[in-house]
Amino acid sequence: MILLKLIAFISFTYFGHFYAIAQPSKPTSLDVLTYEVSIAPNFSKRAIKGSVTIKFRSSSTTGKVAFDSGQLLVTKLVGAHTKGFQQIGKKTIVSLAPNPTQTYQIKLFYQGSPKKGLVFLNKVQKLYSVYFTSEWMICNTAPDDKATLKLDVLVPKGMISVASGILQNKVEIGNKVQFSWKQDYATPAYTYGFVIGSFQTSQEEHQNKLLQYYANNYTPSEVKQIFQYTGDMMAFFEAKSGVPFPQKTYAQVLIGRHYQEMSGFAVLKKSYGQLVLKDSTETNLISHELAHQWWGNRITCKNWNHFWLNEGFATFMSAAYNEHRFGKKKYQENIQAYFKVYEKIKAKGNDKPLVFKSWANPSRDDRNLVYFKGAYVLHLLRKELGDALFWKGVKHFSQTYNGKSVTTQDFQAAMEKSSNRSLNTFFNQWVY
Repeated sequence: MILLKLIAFISFTYFGHFYAIAQPSKPTSLDVLTYEVSIAPNFSKRAIKGSVTIKFRSSSTTGKVAFDSGQLLVTKLVGAHTKGFQQIGKKTIVSLAPNPTQTYQIKLFYQGSPKKGLVFLNKVQKLYSVYFTSEWMICNTAPDDKATLKLDVLVPKGMISVASGILQNKVEIGNKVQFSWKQDYATPAYTYGFVIGSFQTSQEEHQNKLLQYYANNYTPSEVKQIFQYTGDMMAFFEAKSGVPFPQKTYAQVLIGRHYQEMSGFAVLKKSYGQLVLKDSTETNLISHELAHQWWGNRITCKNWNHFWLNEGFATFMSAAYNEHRFGKKKYQENIQAYFKVYEKIKAKGNDKPLVFKSWANPSRDDRNLVYFKGAYVLHLLRKELGDALFWKGVKHFSQTYNGKSVTTQDFQAAMEKSSNRSLNTFFNQWVY
């Protein structure tokens, strides 16, 4: 099935690389409140210069806090109650002076030529961020550290930017234009991103939300056809979660060769549109990425050991949407496809609990388990509880933990509370 090849492609190229590096988060004294980022790319040099103002709380007993900085070179630190910084590996360690409030604000200036995290498409003069946020801004990549964002992106005249948040302003600066974005709800740093380029743009309104589409080499009618179900998907996920989409705009960009949800918008492989034009029911990746705006971005696994709560949920919800839009047969086809992937992994003796002991070096099968076994187990839980109690539980879980970080135990407790029954036997068999 095409959707399996595509989602498996995502799980291998993205999560097999990024999350193998991102270690499970541990209790930390660092809590970032806000990021204010300014970034200026240089297309000819495939390089960036930028700055980030970070407001954070720290109860560190060592007088030091560490931020993720990838391959970026930090050139300057400004901030009260600071003593200096050093870069060790992919960390920037800031030394702090005593501060009774335990609240700090620092500004870091940096530059670099990222080999990952940013994709320069110089032939077509486009650029987009993908996966590795710390390769283009200094941040804390722990999934349970959520913050608001202001992002200024400086682009050549004639280009536009799409980014996390809501566009606040555009200002001409010489032969360039600065696009200023603001996201006033907190999400993990790995959800931040931006796109730069020239695009054919179109938009439509759906229930007071502005849906924006960016593409090239597609006619306006083709773009409309590709994204025709976006508004219905959004309404479906709002209804099932009981949580409204968190901002007034949502953008989708057909560009490059990657798929990734970012807070407030999604990047989809440029050629993916052709697949949807051939078969209007092959929209799983559109719905999968949109589902992450709830399950992943707003309701986030507390650490990567519980990663299935992000990916299993998004994969299952894309199948659930297909049932809503295209009927029970399409849903069953999706679930059967997920089950077949899981069965092959079991046959090789590589089955594991969905709650991993460590996500430091996941295999291809590990990655497929969190997507496909995760989605299949949610299907089984639906059968166990029946539709009414299952969807009641999903809504209770989503409303309770909207904007928060969660563990599998939190999910189990929410489902037990809403159904008024113990699910220990089910979770011990299928999850733990």
